[in-house]
Amino acid sequence: MADSPLIVFGTSGGAAPLAVMRDALAVEGAPASLGVDIAGEATEAQLQDPSWEAAIVRWTEPELHEVLLIERLPGDDEEAKRIVAAHREKIGAHDDEAGRMIVADTLSRVRTVYTVQLLPALIAADGHEAWGALDALLRSVAREADALIYVEAEGYCDADGELLLAEVDEPDDTVASEPGTSDVE
Repeated sequence: MADSPLIVFGTSGGAAPLAVMRDALAVEGAPASLGVDIAGEATEAQLQDPSWEAAIVRWTEPELHEVLLIERLPGDDEEAKRIVAAHREKIGAHDDEAGRMIVADTLSRVRTVYTVQLLPALIAADGHEAWGALDALLRSVAREADALIYVEAEGYCDADGELLLAEVDEPDDTVASEPGTSDVE
């Protein structure tokens, strides 16, 4: 699994069933469906099953196309542990002590990790309607899973979208001065 630009760190005991996401998309009026197989929509039983592993969000207009891949990892899964550890390290030296403490506390209690991969059809279309529905989907999972949401280049927020800890810009070590020049004026 590649690193994800969107992650929901859930602390509640149970996993959020896919029906929570379906309902959030419906409230937004999103022309979307959820699938757990290569093709077709998830059945009602699959939507209610909390033990799902991966789901695809398919946008149905103007034609059917896949926009998101969502994976659910139990907290004791090795990949989930790696993701949590990487985020604990990421926030470790943050200057915002209060935000860091809130996020660190949540990361210490993670029971489920939800990663969201943006698929090419969504990435290619800045004005795609799925961008708006994505926010509702993430918040619905976060509310259901008593979770916080990580958004790459923005930071960590709660289920209501309140920013708890902003992303820290890391220095870019790949840019070097040309020979004979100096960064110091």
